[in-house]
Amino acid sequence: MRHIHRRVALLATIALSGCGGGKAPEPPPSSVAIATAQSGTVSDRLTGLGHVEAMNTVTVHAQMAGQLLSLGFAEGQPVAKGQIIARIDPRPLLATLAQDQAALARDMAALANARQTLARNAPLVGAGVASAQDMARYQTGAAQAAATVAGDRASIERDRLMLAYATIRAPIAGVAGIRMVDPGNVVTPTDPNGIVTISQMEPAYIVFSLPQAALASVQQAMANGQQVMVEAQAPGGQTLDRGRLAVIDNRIDPATGMVLLKARFANATHQLWPGAQVNARIELAAQPNTVTIPASALQNGPAGAYVWVVGADQRVRQRQIATGIRNGDSVAIPRGLAAGEKVVSDGQFGLTTGSRVTVASSTSAPQRQDDPAHLGLVP
Repeated sequence: MRHIHRRVALLATIALSGCGGGKAPEPPPSSVAIATAQSGTVSDRLTGLGHVEAMNTVTVHAQMAGQLLSLGFAEGQPVAKGQIIARIDPRPLLATLAQDQAALARDMAALANARQTLARNAPLVGAGVASAQDMARYQTGAAQAAATVAGDRASIERDRLMLAYATIRAPIAGVAGIRMVDPGNVVTPTDPNGIVTISQMEPAYIVFSLPQAALASVQQAMANGQQVMVEAQAPGGQTLDRGRLAVIDNRIDPATGMVLLKARFANATHQLWPGAQVNARIELAAQPNTVTIPASALQNGPAGAYVWVVGADQRVRQRQIATGIRNGDSVAIPRGLAAGEKVVSDGQFGLTTGSRVTVASSTSAPQRQDDPAHLGLVP
């Protein structure tokens, strides 16, 4: 019995020593992607979403009612200033003009007769043959006939003006849109859609918005006499044209905290099409000797922005940093990081201070630390 108790005590001692005296094995290193902090010149760039506006857009309306006889433009093609856009049937106007010209001839004859009567009776007043009352009546008749002739001439001028409106010409040079009416229809000045819209393509404007926090730097650049350049980019990043900032709106939208700006572009190749959605990128002063890292390396915590710095021992340590200008996938780090230091740019999930890491090969992506297989969630 004493022998059995001795064996039990020995086994318990071995078990206790195995539980408390051993050290847990270190987890395997995490596979991560690493980037090196670079130093160079960084341009202060601001990007806002906007749309293209033509310098001038005119909706061509008829200025008289009538049947549309023909159109003188091709849809979607350039038109010159003064080019014939449409013709309206002029025959009713020609008839009205002829009628008013005949009335003018009749009234001019009446005027000539009234003046002759006045001239014949003027000497008779002194001889006592004609009374002063008769002379006043002759003078009034001549004045009325002259006024009638003046009215006829005004009517003829109106008729000629309306006749000119029968030929509609382009008020500006630009590109014609889709026609809103076909020949044969009756058009009027009150038609809501008009005949066609003409947009002046050169130059063009982009109206875009920026947050109010960016307003001070833009205003400072303009106050210094700097030509603030603006690059127009398609949604895919393709550069369409380069221009300059022309206008800053006089108010900030209180609902969104955004301010509108307008930039002018030559648009010689017509890459900027009115109504198109584009990105406008403003280029301000450049900052030399600035440290930059990939944006994917940037992490955010309760204390602010930080990165995982990889030491020479292949262990990571968390470091708080200050962030600056962000251009695409690159972020400027004005404080907290030196050029040449290595930071984790992918695979940060699950890292702790002192964790060992291994660099993923360039031919394969690092294993994601939140991968269910890595966490043992997939059998």
